[in-house]
Amino acid sequence: MKRDVDSRRIGWYLGLVFALSNLWTFPLFFLQPEENSPIMMVAGTGFMVFPTVSAVLVKHWTKDDSGMFLGLSLKKHWPLYAMAAFAPGLFIVFGATLYFLLFPKQLDLSLGYVRSLMEASGQTVVVPTLTLSMAAGFAAVAVIAAPLVIVNHVLAFGEELGWRGYLLPKLCRKLGIPRAVILDGVLWGLIHAPLVCFGLNYTGSYPGRPWAGILMMVVFATVLGIFCSFLTLKTKSIYPACIAHGALNAIREFPLFLCQPGYNALLGPKPSGIVGMAGFLLLDIVLMRMLRKQGVQ
Repeated sequence: MKRDVDSRRIGWYLGLVFALSNLWTFPLFFLQPEENSPIMMVAGTGFMVFPTVSAVLVKHWTKDDSGMFLGLSLKKHWPLYAMAAFAPGLFIVFGATLYFLLFPKQLDLSLGYVRSLMEASGQTVVVPTLTLSMAAGFAAVAVIAAPLVIVNHVLAFGEELGWRGYLLPKLCRKLGIPRAVILDGVLWGLIHAPLVCFGLNYTGSYPGRPWAGILMMVVFATVLGIFCSFLTLKTKSIYPACIAHGALNAIREFPLFLCQPGYNALLGPKPSGIVGMAGFLLLDIVLMRMLRKQGVQ
């Protein structure tokens, strides 16, 4: 009986969150905004609230009294909170380093990407050329600073409450934890499809645009979703996932500062490329083995 009720609530949640998200992003197909434009920033930011809105509405409509992992559990699980804060930055640096080792001609220590952004905004700025040690120092600062950008954690809450707090435990009861975690990530990636069409995570020219970008967004969301789901299920709290999600968003563009124009966004150097996410992929192998041993909540 519980699983039948869960099925209906899952259906209501998915129907509502996809409907609201598509209604929000539909005007983009008429506006045709530039990549990284203010319109895209507003669209992407507003998009993040709909999972929480959908979860709260469905919970109210269906008289769902189940919890949504809103406990803090900081004292008991502080190592996982620390992991949530700093692991995303470390794996972003790992993936970017691997990318530049594989494609050394893409490394640009003269910060041409930063200069081009300044010029596009009408500013003339003298940008210094870095050494490798200076780049490593900036990377270390970025890893430490990433969890301190609190606004990103707040925005991440909008997605995490819906996908990991509300939907994930229901999928776990129906499918078991491993399949539920994978499906949760796939659905999370699919809902980003309209934004990907206009350059979210996958900018510039790349083979198979936008369909290849949409497929890669599903892969990226699944890979990141395994990490966020692991944190949520282990701590029984969505806050570590919010921290991890927010920390990643804070510095996910950092590798581009050192990258030549014309990079293939499907590969990297950002964590949304298959090479850029290599560290997360290795981590997920370990996490999935651990999750298989955990009982359904």
